[in-house]
Amino acid sequence: MLEIIHLNLYETAGLAVVVLFLGMILKQKVSFLDKYCIPSPVVGGLLVAFINYVIYQFGFVFTTDHTLEKLCLVLFFTSVGVQIDFSLIKRSFSTFALLLVGIVVLIFAQNILSLSLSSIFDLDKLMAFTASSISMAGGTGISEQFGGFLEDMNLADGTNLSLSMCTLGVLVSALVGGPFGRFLILKYKLKPNSDKLFAENIEDSNVTNSTFPANLAKASFQIAFIIGIGAVCCEFLFQAGISVPYYIGAMLVAIILRNLSIKTGRYHFYTGELNYIGVLSLSFYLAMNFMGLAVWQFDLINILQLGIFVAQFILMLLFAFFMVYILTGRDYDAAVLSASSIGFGIGGPSSSVATLMVLTGKYGPSFKSYLLFPIVGFMLADPINCIILSYFMRMF
Repeated sequence: MLEIIHLNLYETAGLAVVVLFLGMILKQKVSFLDKYCIPSPVVGGLLVAFINYVIYQFGFVFTTDHTLEKLCLVLFFTSVGVQIDFSLIKRSFSTFALLLVGIVVLIFAQNILSLSLSSIFDLDKLMAFTASSISMAGGTGISEQFGGFLEDMNLADGTNLSLSMCTLGVLVSALVGGPFGRFLILKYKLKPNSDKLFAENIEDSNVTNSTFPANLAKASFQIAFIIGIGAVCCEFLFQAGISVPYYIGAMLVAIILRNLSIKTGRYHFYTGELNYIGVLSLSFYLAMNFMGLAVWQFDLINILQLGIFVAQFILMLLFAFFMVYILTGRDYDAAVLSASSIGFGIGGPSSSVATLMVLTGKYGPSFKSYLLFPIVGFMLADPINCIILSYFMRMF
């Protein structure tokens, strides 16, 4: 019988620190990890996840608390919001439209590919469908929901089979996204956009003689205030029948307040300190997310699923290069968008954000990517996927 050891919030936070230090030490010792842009939280997190898998073989497994993980994601995107101006949003509209169309095309293609392969090789269609957009573009939430529907159609263990493919996608995309982005950036000699936005506004460098701890405290108050307003806005929208994740609401509120502060000059945002909070929060989020991967689900994967996953992976690479990189401008932002799209295409938010973090940390910022991916890849992709999946499910 499996004995589950649940780590509470404090124990989870403590283990996340260990994961971060493990990742940094391993990247220092193993040069190719740094060279090929594998994020430290991913390195340390996967190591702990596989240790958990070994413990699982002896009848024990630990699970983590997700409270702090969710908060860190909100903190990160709020810190991004205070560095985005309205002109960037206007310039990003065409890219937004292309990504939205691309999401629809990708989801249709993933479902058609899984069903086509099952027909060509006369395989179980329900089993093949566990490696469709249910687990690829869908992530954990869609896998649990539609995996249950597959069970209702008499596919034994449909939920866990879908989740196993989702976990495999997260692992692969987290390890491939960074090297793929590095390849594009170096091959085409791409440089970050010259726009400084608000992160390096001269106003921010001459604001006050206060010490860093004092400014950090003020920045902490600001980010807490913004998150509170964002949460209230999300609740109002939910009452109106519109579901918006807290991190999206907080980011949009941050964008509005930051732009108002520039227009009016009435109040100041400590963007340097806010960015510091954001980077720290992102590192914690990724560490907690990857160390909690249920690697033992790989035991459920069969040869049929694995074969379809390979085909989905090839499809995703083609999509990332031709549909994202080529069509969205062939510039630095397009390269970061392309590499990060591998995450939401065959993995989930964590691997997308991990790729964003490591590429922008090494080669320079891409605020367009930070603006568009939460909205298109995280907020809009799931409802679009649900609608398309409902259509395909009627074929069974």
